Amino acid sequence: MPSTNGTISEVIVGTGVLYVAAISNDGNATGDYIAFPGDDASGAWAAPASDWVDVGYSEDGWTLEMDKTFEDIMVAEEIDPIATFKTAQEVRLTGELAQASMSNLQIALGGGTFTEDDVDYASGYDSLKPPSTDDFDEKSLLLIVDGPAGADRHVEIPRAINVGAFSMAHQKAPQKVIVATEFKVLKPKSVQSTNQFLDMFRIVDNTNDSEVFDIN
Repeated sequence: MPSTNGTISEVIVGTGVLYVAAISNDGNATGDYIAFPGDDASGAWAAPASDWVDVGYSEDGWTLEMDKTFEDIMVAEEIDPIATFKTAQEVRLTGELAQASMSNLQIALGGGTFTEDDVDYASGYDSLKPPSTDDFDEKSLLLIVDGPAGADRHVEIPRAINVGAFSMAHQKAPQKVIVATEFKVLKPKSVQSTNQFLDMFRIVDNTNDSEVFDIN
């Protein structure tokens, strides 16, 4: 019986850690973006800067998806297409947040106004208001996961918006509050080439690290 020449070390498990960074102002200047982590001069990834916010626990991890639309060219004399063209694509990162913090709710809402110690209340009351009808926040995303043979893999997304429906259900135990997110990935703006890049996303493995399961 034939057997596969498989490589066990390339079978990957684990949920990873998602970081989100705000894009300031209108995103038309280099300083509006937070740089992705680079090498720390010792062969390891540098830690994400403090502007990268760890969203914490998730429900089932994170899924990177790319939908592609192809259109066939047909002629009357053939029953098979003589060519095909890709006419559209959509890239998404989806997952559910298991931590219903104010910052995570703001991410799931696609923006809004968070006020710590809201003056409309006594001290210690924080508030979150949803964004206006035509307003939304753009974000940069960084998903850190285990890669093949223990490599630390970074999935870098320079520009995205959360387009998913907002839902927050409070239910009887053992059900917990989970908050869905669906980030649509956008084409980067030209200014992002300075401290990011101009592709929709990039996957980078640091093969200097061979320690397996050192990321969630």
